[in-house]
Amino acid sequence: MNYTGIECPSCGKKFEQTDDVVVCPVCGTPQHRDCWNENGKCINEEKHSEGFIWQMQDNEPETSAPAHSEDMKICPRCGEHNEKYEPVCTKCGERLKANRQTIDDQMPPFGNMNMPFGNRQQGPNPNNFSPYQNVYAADARTVFGSDAKIDDIPVTEIAEYVQKDSMKYIGKFLDMQEKNTKLSWNWSAGILSAFWCFYRKMVGLGVALIAIFFSVTLISSIVPVTVYRTYKPEVYAEYEMLVEEINEIMQQVAEDGTATMEEATRYYSLTAKLLASPINITSLIIRATAVLLMSIIMGFFGNNFYKKKVIKDIRTIRRISGDSTTYHYYLHQKGNVSIVNILLPILLYTFFSTLTTYF
Repeated sequence: MNYTGIECPSCGKKFEQTDDVVVCPVCGTPQHRDCWNENGKCINEEKHSEGFIWQMQDNEPETSAPAHSEDMKICPRCGEHNEKYEPVCTKCGERLKANRQTIDDQMPPFGNMNMPFGNRQQGPNPNNFSPYQNVYAADARTVFGSDAKIDDIPVTEIAEYVQKDSMKYIGKFLDMQEKNTKLSWNWSAGILSAFWCFYRKMVGLGVALIAIFFSVTLISSIVPVTVYRTYKPEVYAEYEMLVEEINEIMQQVAEDGTATMEEATRYYSLTAKLLASPINITSLIIRATAVLLMSIIMGFFGNNFYKKKVIKDIRTIRRISGDSTTYHYYLHQKGNVSIVNILLPILLYTFFSTLTTYF
């Protein structure tokens, strides 16, 4: 929409043709970009909860809209001209309801496409598009500008892919790009490591981290025993004796079906000594060191790992998408986060725990 001659609700000055105008993705209020940056928000943000939608006043000059064909759809909120397949406005995120009745007929056939994501039988249903998917893009355009790119990918497309916490991650990516560095601290990646990877759909990296952890666990169970048996036989002999006594008590309890007070007391006393043995302490130090190193590496390089995945996936989606609707559908489906994926580390942990019992 051409806002020339309309008063800016923030500063009261009329928009000129060369002004940089920002449109609120929630209510459609236009403001100078400088006004938006100064306020840090939409001037009508307090009215958003009431469902406020900005409308041109009757006394304001009429604006001329660019010519359009039947193949274009005009956004009822901001006047942006969109492709006929777009389910929401690419500028303000408004759902283009006029498209909903005819979009299925306008969609190209998807059934025979070689689609690596989604339902290959029915293809993507455009009515499943979230009306908010492009709000992330609108926010990125407002905060970082329409020309900002990360590895030749516009930040608006990255925001539509990342979705949750997209502003935070785009800010990190841009900062890394500006400083030409792979280092950028991420508390979630540092503390949660594998769980964060699965949450952000980096399944391969998550599986690798869990495999590394259990490999270290296995090594920490074998190496200390071998080292102490070779160089500290007296320590190993005491350790072996404690293990044998504990096993004897457990076998006796299994035969009797219950444990006497004396057996229970003896069992807990031996277990405490076993845990405090140099062999177990060495094993614990090895595991703790490995976990700490993994957390530090993921904390510093997690954002870089995620950035690579985002860029790679978007480029792949660009290559396989035949039209705009397919592209936005795949961005929405392949990106975002997955709560369900968090269950995978638990299943893998159970699998590896069972596996290590045989060694």
